Amino acid sequence: MNAPHAAEGAPPERAARARWRERLARVLREVDARPDAAHSLATLAALAHSSPCHFHRQFSAWCGLPLARYVQLSRLRRAVLQLLHRPRLRVLDVALGSGYESGEAFARAVRRELGLSPSALRREPLRLAACAGWAALERQLNDAEHATMNDSLFQIDAVRRVHLPDIPVALRVHRGPPAQLAASLGDFIAWRRERRLSPERAATYNLLYDDPEAVAPQDFRFGLAVAYDGAVEPNPQGLQAAVIPGGPHAVLRVVGPDAMLERALRWMYGHWLPASGCELVDRPAWLQRLTLFPDVPAQQGELLLHLPLAG
Repeated sequence: MNAPHAAEGAPPERAARARWRERLARVLREVDARPDAAHSLATLAALAHSSPCHFHRQFSAWCGLPLARYVQLSRLRRAVLQLLHRPRLRVLDVALGSGYESGEAFARAVRRELGLSPSALRREPLRLAACAGWAALERQLNDAEHATMNDSLFQIDAVRRVHLPDIPVALRVHRGPPAQLAASLGDFIAWRRERRLSPERAATYNLLYDDPEAVAPQDFRFGLAVAYDGAVEPNPQGLQAAVIPGGPHAVLRVVGPDAMLERALRWMYGHWLPASGCELVDRPAWLQRLTLFPDVPAQQGELLLHLPLAG
């Protein structure tokens, strides 16, 4: 992400809060990048330049859940997504790579938190979309990630203005509550897998049709797209041929977990756009995923956010 500048010229209290958020963000990045590490309280407290006897309370106060619980849920999130989306990985490899001592320990954690077994999840991935435990897990992790984001993450001069060609894609439009997006994502991944369109071979895009806070859950739409220049035959996953229109765009590189995307969108609309003198056209914002979780740690996710501009 672009380097924070909240401390420059900011009131002392705001600058101090910004520094503390960055210390916490270092802890989250360490946990996320090394799920198989022991992550002792002393080691993580040292990353935050804090005393171990106080750090667990500081972390809970800021992030809304205990440090040990964050480590536990972060490991589980990554393991579950690898289980679903990386079918070549054995369950044991997923477990050990995510910090579990054995496949049995991983299975117990999945059953405790989600009420399902790893084999049931891999066999019926759509069950995850209806799982209250998964929704609670994602909510807690997203809240913790939001808490560590500085108030000034982006800079006006980090936005590039570019002129893009049309991009032909195969598109799956999710319609319905955001909590059910996992089912649509499963369809999208299955279609890609059948055609061997891995992220390395074909670019991945998302179309941001609706703000989930501005529409009823049943009316929410979110586009899942992959670069594809050809006819899309009728398919059970519901993908269709489409085009992301080209033309002038404002582009911002965003690095971090998906929780960062909403912060970047609000900054683009609320800060960059009024200062730019640009006008938008009536098409949705969209993004290109440069790296994908769980292939990389969530804190290292990278995307290009695009706002379509009037010519």
